[in-house]
This record gives sequence, structure tokens and C-alpha cells, in this order.
Amino acid sequence: MSAAEESLPPLKLILNVDAISAPLTGIGVYTRELAQGLERSPDLAGLKLFSAYRWVGNSEQAFQVNRTIQSVRRLLPFKRAALEGYTRLRAELFRLNARRLRDHVLHAPNFVLMPFDGPCVATVHDISYLRYPQFHPRERVRFLERHLPPTLQRADALIVDSAYVRDELVSVLGVDAAKLHVVPLGVDAAFRPQGEAAVAAVLAAHGLRWQGYLLVVATQEPRKNLERLVQAYAGLDAATRARLPLVVVGARGWLDAPLARVLEPLERRGEVRRLGFVADAQLPALYAGAAGFAFPSLYEGFGLPLLEAMASGVPVLTSNAACMPEVVGTAALCVDPLDVDAIRSGLGRLIGDEGWRAQARTAGLAQAAGYSWQRTVAATLQVYRIAQQRAGAGTVAASPPPLAALPPRAAVVLVNYNTADRSLRCVESLRGLAGRIRLIVVDSGSQPADLALLRDGLVQAWPAAELIASPLNIGFAAGCNRAIARCLAEASVSHVLLLNNDAVATPALQHWLDDHVQGRADSDLAGGRVLKLHAGSDEIDSLGIAIYRSLLASNRLDAAEPYFGPTGGCALYARHVLEALQAEHGYVFDEAFFCYAEDTDVAARALLLGFVPRYTDAVLAHHEGQASSGGGFNDFVLYHGIRNSIWMLLKCVPLSLILRRLPWIVAIHGGIVLRHSLRGKARVVFRLYRDALRGSLAMLRKRRRVQQRRRIAPAAFARHVSARFYDKGYVRNALRDLWSALRGK
Repeated sequence: MSAAEESLPPLKLILNVDAISAPLTGIGVYTRELAQGLERSPDLAGLKLFSAYRWVGNSEQAFQVNRTIQSVRRLLPFKRAALEGYTRLRAELFRLNARRLRDHVLHAPNFVLMPFDGPCVATVHDISYLRYPQFHPRERVRFLERHLPPTLQRADALIVDSAYVRDELVSVLGVDAAKLHVVPLGVDAAFRPQGEAAVAAVLAAHGLRWQGYLLVVATQEPRKNLERLVQAYAGLDAATRARLPLVVVGARGWLDAPLARVLEPLERRGEVRRLGFVADAQLPALYAGAAGFAFPSLYEGFGLPLLEAMASGVPVLTSNAACMPEVVGTAALCVDPLDVDAIRSGLGRLIGDEGWRAQARTAGLAQAAGYSWQRTVAATLQVYRIAQQRAGAGTVAASPPPLAALPPRAAVVLVNYNTADRSLRCVESLRGLAGRIRLIVVDSGSQPADLALLRDGLVQAWPAAELIASPLNIGFAAGCNRAIARCLAEASVSHVLLLNNDAVATPALQHWLDDHVQGRADSDLAGGRVLKLHAGSDEIDSLGIAIYRSLLASNRLDAAEPYFGPTGGCALYARHVLEALQAEHGYVFDEAFFCYAEDTDVAARALLLGFVPRYTDAVLAHHEGQASSGGGFNDFVLYHGIRNSIWMLLKCVPLSLILRRLPWIVAIHGGIVLRHSLRGKARVVFRLYRDALRGSLAMLRKRRRVQQRRRIAPAAFARHVSARFYDKGYVRNALRDLWSALRGK
């Protein structure tokens, strides 16, 4: 204990236990476990539990009181007025009961503080009422809109379940980061692997077979995404559905009529079973007996069922959204929760890939072992001390979160697609940075053999590397976003380097990266000289991005050209740039781009926010080029490169600059149509311009936000645009192609 803590009075606590009510959802479990853990803690000099309108002796008594209150509330008419009246009455009753307890710390574990003159702590589990208000009853949204902002202001300390929620509170609601403390939830020891005999009685009571069902545990509400899960499950073959019915455990929620319509035919055939609310004593057996667990939620602050499933030794499928990747690490299959096909593909792997299933069981047990309610209680007690100290001193007394105490480091991100040999070659070139960087490799739906080669190779070459595997090819932009989200969840990551997996890093890159991390170089976003890998050591692959008079971007091949930004093949971004892009625009890479020109889009938006790109002439890497897309300027590259360049122009380039350069824009795109049509690519050209037009409205909607947040004048943007029409030799080569076509060659 520090000297400051020794000078504090004994720690006494008031815990609001209103959330311990039927049916017991995640927040209720959290509150109950916290109450029971605090009752056993020797670090408290006093503990008082307040529920509904009075003090209660323990969590069980709180459950009974709250059940009575709920029964009464269900009978009342005018529920909105009744809720507001009850809230005011309860607050007044608490104020009267607690007026002589100012030497206590008050903890509200369910978002909202009641009036209290002493130190206050609140737990904010998520901000889904803001992110997805359409998925909540209107009275709940109104309640939190009215009462949560004062809580955020009044609290001496705020607890959040995940780094994801912490970052949301800072970026969306402007909460002081010094107030926020990440305290993950725990998992009960009852959730553990169990054999068939141990769970037989519970399974028989529900008419289930050992390893004969898929399980989902979630309240039946829209945010849990059960409708898409059921649609994906319905797409599995009939034999699989007959062998493995989908078992839904969880109370009826709200706005669940669409789900009921999707479920009805499957329930009639016995392919879906809704068990409703299940007693706590039976849940561990239902987890342990399942063949797999599915939880593709759209948004969570933590996702307690994920921990329970992993601790039970069950393979898990979840979504790649919100905090889910943070909770499961690499132990689960993460899919796009909005893509029914992706969920269906993930379910197929969840039940059919025995090699992955075995690995997922082992990895899940290891991941869950890092969480316990004892750790949650211990960390929460530390937050109480911080709140007590802050209330006494009038300043923030919190020490930084544990990760912030680590020295700063860079994270290096690679995206792999069926090129594991190149990825491992790239990893080998980074070996000199081992122990100094965080390495994240994203696999974007590679074939099983390639993914297995990548996984095994990483275990040998870089055991500490994190592999994020997507069952589908999500593209470079989405793959980078997944990795960047993981990086920003770690306070020690100061920079993120994106490196093409078919590149080979040089020793100069290692020194350059160290200089940025250690503060010897100061760049918002940076890149350098990249040479071709197989064509001689001096042939330039890229000197970054150049954007030309025609407002079309390409690889910069002349150091005299203005530097627009680093190419995604070797691009270093400072943490504050990534955080600003996320906060100002809602994303880092635009996933609609899939791949190609997404780096130009990032460079343009960073420039509009006032960040300055820096170039070094040091050779940072040798690059093979187009390894994942088949090599050369093929149809795939043509389609995505030109379509995405049009989208970037629509979204990012100031209007005055577009108008001034309009003749050159028309000329370049007319030339593209003519040149590639004469090459026999008329179908590709038609498709790319058609799809660019189809996506233009979405880009213009994004443009509104990008331009509203612009911090530089159009003239400053224009200074980064080359005076050339397009890259060197383009006009000469285009005319040669035209002449050849006219002569019939």
C-alpha cells in the first residue's frame, strides 16, 4: 500500500444491487458476483447493500426485493410516467438513508448514480443506447439519455468492462480518460469442461443429447443478432440441422417479433429449440454438453457468455465487432455479424473442422483462465481507493492502467490471403525486432492448407505473434481495421506499421521504426523508399503515393514529386492519427474499398485533418507486388484501383480543386475507357464505372462528415498534388497502345 493510500480512512462501501433481479442477465451476474466477493473481502471496513428502496442483508435478499418490485411495475399503467416516478422516489429514499454515510464510497454497478455527497464510482457497461437506440425500448433510451450524462460528470471514477468501451466513452462522449478504469468481468468456476455422465441429467431434462446441439445464450433482443444467426443456421444442410439443433437459452426481450417469424418454421421441425430462461445451476452443463457456441452479437461491452463458453471447453463463434475480439483473443472464430453468408460459413467450420475445433478448445480454456471474479473484485477495490483519494484531494490520483506502464512499442500488421509462404518470409525479415514490437497477422479467408501453414510457421518463427483468422476474404481494408482495433486497445502501442506480406523488411526499417517509437523521429504518418524484390536492388517499386493533376493517384516513382502519403505496403501511422481518424470519421480504413486505393483514402483524410506525411529516402523494404491478387495489372487490380480512386475523389478532394481540375479528370478517365477497351477489357471497364456510380451516393454521404471535419484549406491540400497529368510515361504508353490498336496489331 502506498503512503497516500495509508493516509486514507478505512474503506467503507455502499453497493447498489438493483440489478440482481430475475431474469439474471449479464449485469445482474456482475452485480451479484461483486456483492458476494466484497462480502468476503478483508479490505473493506464496512459494506452496505441498497436495493430498490431499502438496505438489504445480502444478494439473495436483494433478488427477492427486486422481484417484488418488478411484479408491481408490470401491473402499472403509464409505464413511462411510472418509471420516472419510481426513479425519483427511489433516489429520494436513498438520499435520506445515506445522508449520514458520507465516509462511504458509493458504487452504482448498473450505469446510473443516485444522489450522494461522498465519493462515487459507476460502472458503464456499454453505450448501446447511443450506438443502437433502435434496439432498445424507448423508455430505456430516454432514461439513459437523461441520467447517464450527470453520472459521467459526477463520478470520481468510472469502471468499464473493456478497453473498447473505454475508448468509446472518450471518443463519443468526451469522458476524461483519467477517470476510466478497465476492469474485465470474471467467470465462475462452475463453468468448466465436463464429461457426458456429469451433464446427462440436465441434458435429459431438456431433451438434449451430448454434443448433439449448437448453443446460444442471449436475451432475445435485436442487438444479439439472433435473427441473422438463425438465417445462417437455416442455410446449413438438412442433415446437419437434424443432427445439431440450435438451442437458444435466454429470456424473451423486446422487439423480438421478427425473430419469432424466422424461428417459427424451424421450431416446428425441431431444428431450433428455445429453452427460455434457465436456472444458474443448469447453465454449466448446457455449455459443457454443446458441440459449439454461437454469439454473433452486433455490439457488447464485454460479452460474458463468451467467457463461460470458453471456460467450458466449447468451440466459439462470435462477431468481429465491438469488444468481442478483445475478449476472445485468437481463441474463437470471429465473423462479420452483418453478413449471413459469413456466419453460415463460420458455423460450418465451427461444427465441421475438427482440427480447428481441437485448437479452439485448448485456446479457449487458456484465454478464459485469465479471467476470474476474484480478479474483478480485487481490481474494483483499487478503483474504490482511487475514487476515495480523488474525492479527498480534488485531483485524479489514479496510476495509469497496467499496459501504460510498459515502454512504448510499435505494432506491425500483415494481411495474408493464400500466400503464407510470403507472409512467413516477411516475418523472418522482422526477426531483428523480436521482443520490441507487437506482431499481428490477419488471415483473410485463406484455404485451410495455407492457413495451417501460416499458423504452424508463426508458432515456430514468432510464438508471441497474434493471428486473427477470418473465415472469409474480408479484404485488406477490413483486415487492417481488425488489427488496428486490437492495437488501439493496448495503451503501450504508440505506432502501427502496415507492411505488405509479400515485402521483405531491411535493417534500415528496423532503425527507422525504433527512431519513431523512441521519439527520435516525429511523424504523423510516414513511409520511405521501397524497391522491387526480384528485379535488381535499385529498381523503384514505390516512393509513396503521388496524386496527379488528374486527381488520380499512383505509386510515386520520382522523389521530386509532392509526397501525398505512404503506401499501404509500408506505412507507419502514429497512434494519435489512427485515433483521430476513428473519432472524426468513424473508421480508419474504408472497408467498402476492399483493397487498392484504401491507403490513398487514409492519406487524404489524414491530410484533411491537418496531419503531415513524412518521407525518408532510406530503403525500408523490397516488395514483390500483387502476390495475393495474381500478379501484374490484371482485371482485379484495374477494377478495384480505378473504382476506389473515383470513390476517394468523391469523398476526400475539396470541391474547388475538383472543379479546377475537371478537364483533366475527364481526360484521364476517357483515356482509361479507351485504352483498356482496346485491350479487350471493355466488360471490366463497364463494370468498374457502373459500380463506382452505384457507390457514389454512399461516398457523398461520407464526404459530408469528412469535409465538415476538415482542418486545412483547399490550397493546403492542393500543395500535395503533382503538376503532372499522370505518372511518368503514361501518356506515351497510352498513345502507343492506341496506335497499335488502330494498326490492328
